[in-house]
Amino acid sequence: MDQNEEYVNLFEHLKKIRLDKNISLKTIAQDSRIQISYLEAIESGEFEKIPEVYDKLFFQTYISYLNVDEPDKYFAEFKALKKEIYYPSPTTTIQRIKTRNEKSNPLFNLRTLFFGGPIILIMVIIGFLAWNSKLASDISPEKVRELPVRKIVEDIEAKEKAKSDSVLKAEKELKVAGLVNIAISAIDKTWLRFIKDNKDTVEYTLYAGNKINIKADSSVQFLIGNAGGLEFEINGVDKGRLGKKGEVISYLKITPSGITAMLTKVINNEKVQNDTTDSN
Repeated sequence: MDQNEEYVNLFEHLKKIRLDKNISLKTIAQDSRIQISYLEAIESGEFEKIPEVYDKLFFQTYISYLNVDEPDKYFAEFKALKKEIYYPSPTTTIQRIKTRNEKSNPLFNLRTLFFGGPIILIMVIIGFLAWNSKLASDISPEKVRELPVRKIVEDIEAKEKAKSDSVLKAEKELKVAGLVNIAISAIDKTWLRFIKDNKDTVEYTLYAGNKINIKADSSVQFLIGNAGGLEFEINGVDKGRLGKKGEVISYLKITPSGITAMLTKVINNEKVQNDTTDSN
C-alpha cells in the first residue's frame, strides 16, 4: 500500500466509524461550531481546504465526538500524513507535483514551484554547464576536460538529504526532551481545553473510559468543565481527581515540578477557591 492509499484509508475509516455510530456531520458542526465544509474536508483528507492554524484543533475535536479507542493513535497518523503532504521526502517530490497538477489549475502554482524548484534548478545547472562546455570547445582547439555533471547532481542531492535528516533528528530530540508528562482518564463526560508551552491550544470532550496523554517541554495550562470527571497522573505520580463533580477548574498549571497553581469554581454556590499547591 502506497502513501496515498494510507492517506485516503485513514479518513475513510473515520468516516465509517461515524456512520456506524449514526453521528451526522450536522450534529458535530452544531455542537462544536466547526463548519460542515471543514468536517467534510477532514473526511476526504483535503488539508488545503482547512486553515493550517486550525487543522489540528478541528481534527482532535472531530475524533473526540467519534469516541474512538486510542485517539492519540489517530492524531499521530494525522500529523504524519500532514507532514508527508507539506514536507515530502525527496523520493516523493515528483509524485506530489504530479498529483497536485492533476487536481488543480493553473498548472503552475506555489506548491508546484516549491516542490519542483530543486529539480528545475538542477536542470538549469546542467544546461548551463553543457552550454559553457560547448562554448569553450568552440574557442579553444585544445581538448576540454569533461565537467563532472553527475557529481554536481549527486552533491546537491546529498545536501538535500542531509538537511532533511537534520530536521528529522531535531524533531525527534525535541519530542524525547518533553519534561511534562500527563496521563488523563475520564470517569464522566467532561469538556476540557489545554495550552501546551504557551502556544498549542487543544480542546476535547471526553467520555467515561477515554484516555489521553499529554507531553510538553515547560508547562500545560488547563480549563476543565467538570473537575470530578477526570483522574490525573502527573510525571508518573497518581494525583486522582482534582475536584468534585460540578466544580469547574478555571485555571490549572502543571510544570515539570508538578501542579503549581489551581483555581476552582463551584457554579451552583457561586464560590471561588484559590489553591496554589506545592510542586510535588
